[in-house]
Amino acid sequence: MGKVTIPNIKTVSFLGLIAVIGLGGCAPRDPETGEVKLRASPETAMMNKAISVKKLTPVFVVKFEPAGSAFSELEKGRLLGFIQAQGAEFGDALQLELPPFSDAAGLNEERFGAIGNFLQDEGFIVEPKLARDGLENSLRVFFTKYVATVDPDCSRGWTRPEGQEYESLPLEHMGCATASNLAQMLADPKDLIEPKDIGAYDGERATRAIMRYKRIGGSSGGSGGGSSSGGAKSSGGGKK
Repeated sequence: MGKVTIPNIKTVSFLGLIAVIGLGGCAPRDPETGEVKLRASPETAMMNKAISVKKLTPVFVVKFEPAGSAFSELEKGRLLGFIQAQGAEFGDALQLELPPFSDAAGLNEERFGAIGNFLQDEGFIVEPKLARDGLENSLRVFFTKYVATVDPDCSRGWTRPEGQEYESLPLEHMGCATASNLAQMLADPKDLIEPKDIGAYDGERATRAIMRYKRIGGSSGGSGGGSSSGGAKSSGGGKK
């Protein structure tokens, strides 16, 4: 393992030999085994690439006229543009700043109700968010989303590994395609750090009920039909 093969070179000068030895001596080595870390091994050649998930909370400020609570069409359009730019979909949760309702004119409550009603009509879930640093004549809308990114080594492009080319060094790009594809396929990157709990499932129970109904019919209809039929037969027998 300690031999170095240099192809297509018949003679090596003394200075060249010293350079090769020097490069090998300066290479990082494992403190326990003394082996050169750069050489490929089952451990260093693994194709694991980390996927990082970042939490982002973009904010939109809805503005109101002083002493007014009307939610203008202009502000509605600006808010919808913000929502579309963030990729929020029908049924997603948006957080709406919940101001104190202690003002004498009741403007804060009217403003909150106007925005909340508009967002619900657009198909979003409105969650109140307490904030101490409120802005004057405005309320903020927050949208929390998660973004998955791959190991930064994968964004550099294909580069030559450190060390000599003739050493079978591990390539830093191994695993980038797998990690990148997984990050692209995630419907919600949040599931990587906070997986959703398995919800209730009624598939088997529901299927059994339907199959039983197809096989024997409804219990009320079957029993009613049976009693009616039985009554007709007994009455007919009595007449005879």
